[in-house]
Amino acid sequence: MLPTTGAPTRARYELDNSLQLTLGENGAWQGATSPGYGNRVGPYGGWIAALLMKAILEQGPQGEPLSLTVTFLGGCADGALNGSTRLLRRSRTNEHWTAEFSDCSGAAVAHAVATFGLRRPTVPMGSMKPPAPAPRPEEVPGRPSFGDRGPAFFNRYDARQFVGLPFKKNPTAESRAWIRDADGRPLDWISLAAHADAPVPRAFLVSGKPSGIATMTMSVYFHATPEAFAEAGGDFILVESDCRAGHDGFHDQTALLWTASGKLLATSEQVVWYNLKPE
Repeated sequence: MLPTTGAPTRARYELDNSLQLTLGENGAWQGATSPGYGNRVGPYGGWIAALLMKAILEQGPQGEPLSLTVTFLGGCADGALNGSTRLLRRSRTNEHWTAEFSDCSGAAVAHAVATFGLRRPTVPMGSMKPPAPAPRPEEVPGRPSFGDRGPAFFNRYDARQFVGLPFKKNPTAESRAWIRDADGRPLDWISLAAHADAPVPRAFLVSGKPSGIATMTMSVYFHATPEAFAEAGGDFILVESDCRAGHDGFHDQTALLWTASGKLLATSEQVVWYNLKPE
């Protein structure tokens, strides 16, 4: 049984309000779903990733997040959530954690494995090229408000997409968009995990209309530095997303997340179930 506390203190930003946890012994915790981050059925995947990252960070791991892999096991009923977090192994330079939770019916919802590391000076390496030039956010129209007609979490983001227009038939599954929290929340590890799942589903871009989709797994690889977080603040970041291959009900989805000046914040990979029937 977790200790009983008073009503949670309201935070300044909506994401933090939605992720308030009551911590128990041996890594146990309780939370609750948030209507503001709902998808068509249950919470959207980025919020679940942020919740699991928050639960692990509450345990005080050493170092910085290097990766977070979330397996989405099934739908999540609205209401109370019961979770647990556990340190799997620790070495001198890295730690491996797991977190999972079930919904108010007792059904398992999601499981995550996260790796943390103590960074140190090493020779830079990598072949990632900077993003192509992009129009400034103020030059791109904002996504129209869907009110009650679209997923609630859409209203938590200021998204300005300029490649791959949502709900219009596009020649490819590629998209590029400026995204930030609508209330100006400064970027950190928790919101960066959520932003990795913010791009519009690829099937919506290819078909030009909503269709059945569900993320099965999502991995986020963190490259952000303190300087990159300071630059991003609560402003727009550039999110580029694409699908390399999809057939017979499943496709992959990639994402690159950048600061406005071209500093790489994170990369992401997903496997997505989709129900887009041939015409």
